[in-house]
Amino acid sequence: MPHPALAPADRGAVLALRRRLHSGAAPGASDCALLERSSAVPADLAGRARALLRGAETAEAELTRLPGAGLAEPPSAEANPRQAWCYGTPGVAWALWDAAGALGDGAAADWAATAFTTLAEHYDETFHLFGDTPGDRLGLCHGAAGVLAVADAFERDARLPAASALKERFVGHLTARLSGQRLAEWPADLLTGLPGVPAALLTAAHGAPRGWLPCLGLR
Repeated sequence: MPHPALAPADRGAVLALRRRLHSGAAPGASDCALLERSSAVPADLAGRARALLRGAETAEAELTRLPGAGLAEPPSAEANPRQAWCYGTPGVAWALWDAAGALGDGAAADWAATAFTTLAEHYDETFHLFGDTPGDRLGLCHGAAGVLAVADAFERDARLPAASALKERFVGHLTARLSGQRLAEWPADLLTGLPGVPAALLTAAHGAPRGWLPCLGLR
């Protein structure tokens, strides 16, 4: 029930802000201005929103100073290399994009799509995929199969050109390496084992049923 002091013209904006906050997004400058001018919003609540905005702006500025890695230049020795379904941008970007769609939050969806696109355009298989076992490098959880599954989801549902290009690369990457694998080096589970690799390949490249993808948070 809207606060009686909230102007009718502001109700839609306040509802949209509430949805963004529930999705984990910080308020924007226009949101803070709305809260600060409304008599329905206590001053301390408007102040906390302004603090969230400042924190988000600081965090975004810090991103430009994080050690990076990509195809254009040698990776920094300080960079954290893993980018996979379980860790880094791919799985997180998909979760944010999917949640934003459910909430009708176009700004959050665009942010998530941009994050995945940026990674996809600079993904370096020789750096971002690493580990001591085949599952680390190729499996669903840590490796190439999981990145392929996420790229396939972004291509199918978000129509991202960068996802299509990354998907094509990873189909080739996995196909070239799958035939030489020794079963004894793999566990039998889906996430870290050999079954996850053909599952991702068959689904992304050959139209296999997608009913198993919800266990990865995909569709």
